[in-house]
Amino acid sequence: MKTKILFFLTLQLYFVSNLTAQVQPKQNNFWKKVRFGGNLGLDFSNNATSIILGPSAVYQVNDKFSAGLGVNFGYANFRRFDTKQTNYGIRAIALYNPTRQLQLISELEQNFVNTTTEIQGQDFKNSFNFPALYLGAGYRLGNVSAGVRYDVLYNEDKRLYASPWSPFVQVYF
Repeated sequence: MKTKILFFLTLQLYFVSNLTAQVQPKQNNFWKKVRFGGNLGLDFSNNATSIILGPSAVYQVNDKFSAGLGVNFGYANFRRFDTKQTNYGIRAIALYNPTRQLQLISELEQNFVNTTTEIQGQDFKNSFNFPALYLGAGYRLGNVSAGVRYDVLYNEDKRLYASPWSPFVQVYF
């Protein structure tokens, strides 16, 4: 009886070890579906200089939808009013492509702004923060998309831009 049990356990152990040897470890495909990129904005005029940098990463859920996170940094210098402004923030991004060329975009941002204005040798500082929810559409060609977006939470009293409408160009690799 002991011999039969020992034989049965040995046979079972043999089959279990062969079965587990056949199982391939799952490969993590998460990073293969992450795309990096973002946007860059430069504006130079007689009275102002503005630089905006917005790196981000999105996860490609399927062929039509991707979502991710980003950060944004900005600097502006208005020579006419002797004002310097810096801003930074975080954002959640959702991109939907109903067709290969059309891209719908949604971005929820939280922005923090610091402004310094010099008047007659004295600095006046103002700091504030505000949310922004951009909804927009653009034309997509490969890794690049360009279009226009609208801030539905736009507030005249707490704003970074002169208008709730803003063009965008973004690249994801």
